[in-house]
Amino acid sequence: MHEEDAMDIAQRSRVNINLLVTLKVLLKERSASATADRLNLSQSSISKNLSQLRHLFNDPLFHRTPHGLMPTPLALELEPKLSAVLLTMEDLFAPSQFDLTDYQGCFRISMQESAFEFIIAPIINKLLSCAPGMRLDTWFKDTMSLDQLNQGQLDFVILPHDVGQTPNFGHHLKAKELYRDNLACVVRKGHPALAHEWDQQAYLNYRHIHVRDKELGTPIFEQTLSKQGLRRNIAVQVPDFYSATSLCSQSDLIFTTTSTWAEFAMTKQSLVHLPMPASSVQVVYSLIWHQRSDADQAHRWLKEQIINTTQGFSAANAAR
Repeated sequence: MHEEDAMDIAQRSRVNINLLVTLKVLLKERSASATADRLNLSQSSISKNLSQLRHLFNDPLFHRTPHGLMPTPLALELEPKLSAVLLTMEDLFAPSQFDLTDYQGCFRISMQESAFEFIIAPIINKLLSCAPGMRLDTWFKDTMSLDQLNQGQLDFVILPHDVGQTPNFGHHLKAKELYRDNLACVVRKGHPALAHEWDQQAYLNYRHIHVRDKELGTPIFEQTLSKQGLRRNIAVQVPDFYSATSLCSQSDLIFTTTSTWAEFAMTKQSLVHLPMPASSVQVVYSLIWHQRSDADQAHRWLKEQIINTTQGFSAANAAR
């Protein structure tokens, strides 16, 4: 046997399942104390396991920050491989079929309000009925998004973006298009624009309310206006659709949103739905996840539920 092979075998012999499980939970929880509670171990045992892991991988794996443990690039690279290895070991020792009714776990999802209304709300009863032990923690996309997904702090992001404006997901994030929607405008009932022809010039004559998005930047329709030497007069910026809708209903501001949200907003406020008069592209809603989760059966199930509930959305929007 070659000396190098012998060293590899000797190194592997020092790796036990407990170390790998500790690493997986540390990557999930980003906290030594939370990991200890989850594994029913003492914090000193977690520290000892982490010390061994650092020696085995010749990498610090985590750095302490005021917000918890921050994984190193190597730790993040190991995460999808680790999930696959542990799933294989689980199948080896317990090849029983996955049972949703016994599942105990938490999924963390970030999205805009439109996704809460049109994607999660219609299936929430089914999710909690099929998996009564499951918990959902949700955030608005402006608070937690792709960076946190990359770091393992989220399981899914539902991201709306213009066609052709897809952010750079990198090598580890995967995306599935859920549905497409058209842009539209909403104004209050009695808005002065309703008394005149509604065209691009009328659209630009009034002040606008805008939902800011630090991740995607300038919408494509706004870039198109800029190329023509035109721009909207944005008087108010807000963090979410609900506040934009509310302020729009009590002012002469114009809110540019999606057709689906415009129709929904009219059921909640005294608003009028107008077509988008400026040249624009469709908005795509994409489901994004990290490849480390591909081997997780519960994750795959939830992903299928989200995808299935949006089937037919694009066709319905096109019909409108």
